[in-house]
Amino acid sequence: MCCDFPDIYFMPTKISTGTPDASNQTDSELYTFECPIYQTPERSRILNTSTSLPTNFLTSVYLSTAKPPSHWISMQVALLCEKNE
Repeated sequence: MCCDFPDIYFMPTKISTGTPDASNQTDSELYTFECPIYQTPERSRILNTSTSLPTNFLTSVYLSTAKPPSHWISMQVALLCEKNE
């Protein structure tokens, strides 16, 4: 990873529950990043046999961002429900 961010335990934000409409988006507007939500911060290679997703994956949410989704994917950004002790 190229950046080291401080731990953020709570940050209020508006979360979109619907699927983004790409036809209404222009270059000057925000991008939408589909952010995964995991139960724990551990990076596990154990996959659920029926979904082929990590066993601690819960769902994903759409977040508005000024940067393209590829930026956040390369930074391995995710939301976590538990923190390391």
